[in-house]
Amino acid sequence: ISRECVQTINSMKGDERPLYVCVCGDLIDTEGSFSNALASWKSVMKDWYKNLIAEQQMTDWKEVWSHLDEDIGLVCLCGNHDVGNRPTAQSIQNWTSKFGNDYLAFWVNGTYNIGLNNCVFSDVSGERIALYEEQFAWLEGRLEYASAKKASQIFVYSHYPWFIMNENEDIDMTSKSHPPEGWGPQGTQFDDSYFHIPLKTRKVVLSLFRKHKVKACFSGHFHQNVVSKTDWGMDMIITGPLSMMLTSTDQQFMAEEKQTIGIRIVDVQENSFQHEFVPLEKNIYCVDCQEYKPESNEDKVKVTVTSDQLEINSDKLEHMCMLKDYHDHCI
Repeated sequence: ISRECVQTINSMKGDERPLYVCVCGDLIDTEGSFSNALASWKSVMKDWYKNLIAEQQMTDWKEVWSHLDEDIGLVCLCGNHDVGNRPTAQSIQNWTSKFGNDYLAFWVNGTYNIGLNNCVFSDVSGERIALYEEQFAWLEGRLEYASAKKASQIFVYSHYPWFIMNENEDIDMTSKSHPPEGWGPQGTQFDDSYFHIPLKTRKVVLSLFRKHKVKACFSGHFHQNVVSKTDWGMDMIITGPLSMMLTSTDQQFMAEEKQTIGIRIVDVQENSFQHEFVPLEKNIYCVDCQEYKPESNEDKVKVTVTSDQLEINSDKLEHMCMLKDYHDHCI
């Protein structure tokens, strides 16, 4: 799917060709802070094996995205699968050594763009207090700078959405999301409140965004496509993954966006912007314990996953970029 994504972007011509691509986290599928992982994750693999898989996934990711045309910039942000649900200075350093700064800012044609590592905003406790305070001070300084320089628009990118449906939503959200059949134990569900930044921290950040008239925030993490808005007009634009889609029980809210795998194209004018979600047509999946859906009989692949081994029976694997390792607690 990632290869198809890169090919689709490269094929864009003229005004539709992007100046840059931002990947909003979860470049790999292995939690970075293994020492702080939940017991259910530790039971799946030992530390050394986890590191081996993470290194291979990073190599594979870089190989796929190295084919992005050189005239298109690539901005990589970290997600909880990259640095952990509870990031540490070490897990972040492991990521930055491979992909560069975990937060950054840059100008594009008069707009100011800020990329954050808001994984540390999701749990401001322990050593993350210092990590949060350092990044927040930097963010405040960048926004003051953008305002002083009269940026035409300010956009913020991160992995976690600040909110999903409403800027004042809290942990008492009643909606839940579930994966497709075959992913994890039967009946697996995630509280939708798991996916947003906690309200206390969110209020502080959104107050800063409001002060500096941030136009829109873009994120991932929720594995669904959702567009919502603050009461003062800032767009919260959540784009789904190039992997497993989730399905929320709040279908009324989700119905406004296409719920499939794809990319979001943003068209920026001097003082406004529009965005469009573009589905990827082939949608090639690799699903645990289910048959691969090929484009032709020649490409048929059978994948079987058990508790201790992976069996692949195929002569043609060129479409398969990565096999998803089983996990049951973090998305």
